[in-house]
Amino acid sequence: MKPAATTAPALSAATAAAVVQVLAPLDVRLTQHRRAVLGALEASDRPLTADEVVQMSGVPVSTAYRNLAELVDAGVVARVTGVGGGDRHELAERFSERHHHHLVCTECGIVTDFDPSRQLERLIHREIEALLATNGFEVTHHVFDVRGRCRDCQLAG
Repeated sequence: MKPAATTAPALSAATAAAVVQVLAPLDVRLTQHRRAVLGALEASDRPLTADEVVQMSGVPVSTAYRNLAELVDAGVVARVTGVGGGDRHELAERFSERHHHHLVCTECGIVTDFDPSRQLERLIHREIEALLATNGFEVTHHVFDVRGRCRDCQLAG
């Protein structure tokens, strides 16, 4: 399936430069297609499905899937586990300049970002520290997804 002709959102110069720094040691280039995929993710206010990335970026379907997988493996893109295998993607937090969490609708699969309060982050950090004290686990980051039904699905019955 060929994507509809579209002008992909431009990837910002700052993000492109930061991504190149991560990809170069892996011998991975920031190609035109990767730039388009990342531009779509950067322009979105929520995590996108691969099909949404295709629509926004104009990148062919197989190329978009392959590039998303490679960018996830490189740590440039984060995969957000969706409902029923409907994974979504967003720029990894270090490229988005924003720490956030997700509301995941278990009916329609939409994933919405939310910014945690300082109180919530302190609570999560405190609980993680308590876990560390008991099992010696080293934390690199945390993911906090809240699952339930979005407003539209609630209204639909």
